[in-house]
Amino acid sequence: MNRVKQGRRRVALFAFDDVERAMQRYLNEMTVLGDLLADPCLHYFPDGTAVLRITLETRSEQRDEYTNEIVISSEHHDAVLYGIQAEQVAWSMHQGDALWLCGPLRRRHFLDGVTGRSGTVCEIEARQINILRVKQSYLSPLLAFCPDWRPTNGQSNNGLRSQTQVSGRAA
Repeated sequence: MNRVKQGRRRVALFAFDDVERAMQRYLNEMTVLGDLLADPCLHYFPDGTAVLRITLETRSEQRDEYTNEIVISSEHHDAVLYGIQAEQVAWSMHQGDALWLCGPLRRRHFLDGVTGRSGTVCEIEARQINILRVKQSYLSPLLAFCPDWRPTNGQSNNGLRSQTQVSGRAA
C-alpha cells in the first residue's frame, strides 16, 4: 500500500512540476486592449530598426455602492514596438484608435545624457499586435489621390463607389 501512495505522490509531483514550469514560462505576459493616448512618433535606431513607444489608456466603469453613481477609472500602460509592427502602427493609427497588444513586461534603466537624469521605465514589449479600430477620417490623404477608393468591408466591387458604365452595361 505504501508503494501505491508513493507512486501517486510521484505522479502528483511530476504534474505539479510541469505546471510550475509552464507558469514560469508564461508568467511575464501582459495583454492590453486600449486606446492610443497620443499620435505615435516613429524613431529609428542607428542600425535602421524602427522603434515606437506608445501609451495605451484602458478604462473601467464601476458603480459606487454608497452614492450609486458610475465611477470611471483609467489606467495608462506604456508599450514599445519594434520593426515592421512599429511602422504599421505609426503609419495607420492616431490618437483615440484602439489597439490590442500582448508581450512581456520589461523594466529598463536609463541615463539621460543631456540632463543627467536617471530613472527606471516599466513597459510592455509588444510581440503580438492587432489594430482594432481606426477612424475613417484618416483616409482623406488617400482619397486625394484615389477619389473612387472606399473601404469595402468585404464587398465585391473592389472598393469603387459605383460600378462604371462601359458601352451601356455595368463593367
